[in-house]
Amino acid sequence: MTLTRERLTFMPSLRLLPDLEESIRQIPGVRAVSVVTDAQAHPTEIHVLASPGKPAKQVVRDVQSLAMAQFDIDVDHRIVSVVQIEDEPVAGGEDDSVIDLDEAAPATEILEEIEAQARPMISEIGVRSTGSEIEVEVRLELDSDTFVGVERGAAAASARPRLVAAATISALDELLGLPAAVESAAVVDTGTHAVALVVITLSVPRIGAQSLAGSAVIRGDETDAVARAVLSAVNRRLG
Repeated sequence: MTLTRERLTFMPSLRLLPDLEESIRQIPGVRAVSVVTDAQAHPTEIHVLASPGKPAKQVVRDVQSLAMAQFDIDVDHRIVSVVQIEDEPVAGGEDDSVIDLDEAAPATEILEEIEAQARPMISEIGVRSTGSEIEVEVRLELDSDTFVGVERGAAAASARPRLVAAATISALDELLGLPAAVESAAVVDTGTHAVALVVITLSVPRIGAQSLAGSAVIRGDETDAVARAVLSAVNRRLG
């Protein structure tokens, strides 16, 4: 019997597109923005804090159009989250429509608080092989807490994406607060990139089954990509 242990440690999310952030801030109604990237400077999350003057879907389309026109970046609408907050008037002023920015909470601080809510990060993935079976352990971190999920199954390469997805969902169990299951998990070759695709089913009270899809470009290790695809599928629900 052979026994091996693989340990993978991942770097935290980066912000390598300051020019794109600055350009998005110029879109009318946008108060603050944060663009999270991977190590290759590809956007993985775009968080926008905006005034409620236009529909959130229009804000997303504006971000997509700007990114393509100025930076030749094709932004997937699913990575753009928009939070709209009403401006609060300053009492006692001559013009109540004017906000004293020195006294108001900075928009960037509000945005950072929004980003920090329920956004677990992958800290470690372990794969243990014992002959014809493997055990997958996924560790997630949120603030100072660690969440662990473990799944076991056949060692066949075709079965590994589903096991990794199931272990990630198991780690998310406490955070989701709803029954969840892996509907499908696969690695797809698009011609230029290999992509992990995951579909998760949530059981929502009084609504029923709700399907969530997530994807992640493989950056050297498909195990990591499958776990990131699961987080991509559920991050909006966690937020």
